[in-house]
Amino acid sequence: MKDIRKTFSLNWLYLSGVGLLLLSGLIFLLVTSKGQGFLYINSFHTKPLDSFFIAYTNLGDGIFTILIVLFLLATRRFDYAWQILAAFLISGLIVQILKNTVYSPRPREFFANQHIYLLDGITLSGTSSFPSGHTATIFALATLLSFFTRNKWISLLYLLLAISVGYSRIYLSQHFPLDVWTGACIGVFTALAVYFIYYNRIKHRLSKKITDTKTATIQ
Repeated sequence: MKDIRKTFSLNWLYLSGVGLLLLSGLIFLLVTSKGQGFLYINSFHTKPLDSFFIAYTNLGDGIFTILIVLFLLATRRFDYAWQILAAFLISGLIVQILKNTVYSPRPREFFANQHIYLLDGITLSGTSSFPSGHTATIFALATLLSFFTRNKWISLLYLLLAISVGYSRIYLSQHFPLDVWTGACIGVFTALAVYFIYYNRIKHRLSKKITDTKTATIQ
């Protein structure tokens, strides 16, 4: 069975980074208003970054995660594949429930009477802004991938990639900071729950069943 303390100690760099990110994000949300926080983060733009983030933000959609799952299945890393798929589906379900129960207009509608930086060619996936599904998806993926690797610096890279996707959602005027922060929380905690439930319940029971079957066969 997976020991929680041991798992946390092996992944202290990633989890410390996540903790610092969520704490600093919470403080930012407490000291700024919804519109003020968005305008502050969204204020810096360049043409190269526009092009980059239009493409990069797609790492947070479901297609990229499904491709990762298919690759893991093709390379017979079934444990990893099922966990990522489960975290993707569960976090996505939570996001959709919130989007359909807590309506929050996207920045384009919120600032309808005020000029904000908008880019052409951006497709809105629904009208409700809260929470960010892209951010939830990428943080769930990054958290599990960081747990699967033994290299703490690679796990830190996963965190930076996830943060960049979250930032892209505000940069592209798709979400508010609260949407992104909540999406990150959903992704991280869903991934943690899936990881520990899988190894401490599902995998443990499967291993026990296989062992019992082998023992019965020998007898």
